[in-house]
Amino acid sequence: MSTGDTVDEFRWTPGQQALVEAAWDHSIFVAGPAGAGKTTASAGRLLRMLHAGISGDDILVLLPQRSLARAYEEVLSRPDLPPGSRADVLTISGLARRMVDLFWPAIAAGAGFSHPERQPVFLDLETSQYFLNRLVRPLLDEGYFETVAIEPNRLLAQVLNNLNKAAAVGFDYTSVGERLKSAWVGEPAQQHVYDEAQECANRFRRFCLENNLLDFSLQLEIFNHNLWPLEMCQRYLKERYHHLIYDNIEEDIPLMHDIIRSWLPELTSGVLVYNHMGGYRTFLGADPLSGEALRSACDQTIEMQESLVTPPHLQAFSQVFGATLLQHSTDPYAAEQPAFTYTFHRYFPEMIAWVCQEIAGLLDEQRIPPEEIVILAPFLSDSLRFSLINRLESLHVPVRSYRPSRSLREEPATGCLLTLARLAHPQWELAPSVQEVR
Repeated sequence: MSTGDTVDEFRWTPGQQALVEAAWDHSIFVAGPAGAGKTTASAGRLLRMLHAGISGDDILVLLPQRSLARAYEEVLSRPDLPPGSRADVLTISGLARRMVDLFWPAIAAGAGFSHPERQPVFLDLETSQYFLNRLVRPLLDEGYFETVAIEPNRLLAQVLNNLNKAAAVGFDYTSVGERLKSAWVGEPAQQHVYDEAQECANRFRRFCLENNLLDFSLQLEIFNHNLWPLEMCQRYLKERYHHLIYDNIEEDIPLMHDIIRSWLPELTSGVLVYNHMGGYRTFLGADPLSGEALRSACDQTIEMQESLVTPPHLQAFSQVFGATLLQHSTDPYAAEQPAFTYTFHRYFPEMIAWVCQEIAGLLDEQRIPPEEIVILAPFLSDSLRFSLINRLESLHVPVRSYRPSRSLREEPATGCLLTLARLAHPQWELAPSVQEVR
């Protein structure tokens, strides 16, 4: 919707129209592929609710991450909105932080904080890493993680990530080390690394409790274990918000899905928006399966299958491509000459060796020019990139790599030049690190 469009003037698809005009007295599960107009219709429904006289105080827009709030923020910033309060647009982190701050006197002592009479201090990722670094540095000097060949900053990030995922899924953070060891398939001698990571997490949590510091994981844990079970907390939320719009639920964590499932019957209306084939943040704790399971908790389901952003010819290509992958093609030639070959390898070196041999075969046996061959990877780390290029060059295969997230300074030649320049000009006071010189 553009800023000047009203709800009635906008051209809706039938599915969008059904959502925008649905009554305010039941819950709706909205599903469809990305680009089907689900968020646009949900934002249109929000605008219609405000024009219908529903107070912004009664409405909560919930999202897995703040960057997904644009459509709703545009609605709430429209100059033609009726006077009144603004609807809240929050993430689980924002909701947890707001509730912890509000009910702090009631839960601080029970949550284990050493100074419940003092105000809490909320940490972001950078400040969490700062305090964790202060605690971990002495341990590194004692020999912790000596057998792990990654940079200290990545170690810190991984310890915090372990805490965050434990809180997101809902299990005790003190069991992270044992869970990781139970999944380890390498040398048993390396399992001590998980014990060391657990010790770092334990020390960080104790430090936070002693100093009233709340990182993301502690905010989630307190909200889940200390606040949500509290009758006055549930009563406050249920009396505060009567209408919910929960978008991109497939990108959110199981903890939030569980809370919404128990909260939904108490709401006057709810809209839960789910993207088919979503869940791209699974590595950060997203759970599309538990998100889709909320369908059964809703009174009505609206499916939006028609993409509004993908051209018809590209949709047709997608269908044929998918059918070929699933070997459902009706083309008899395609059945005799499958377009895709699947192979599975346990380790990266085996995978790289197979890929390079396949390319060498295309060059030598089928005489395909190198510029007509492309290798696609969803994640290309520096080590994987180096190994792949090195192996291809050993087979005399010309190769060049592109990675949008890779800046120019990360290229080896550029990094070498910058390091030599800083060594040659000490007056710049930009001494390179040991890793850069190495």
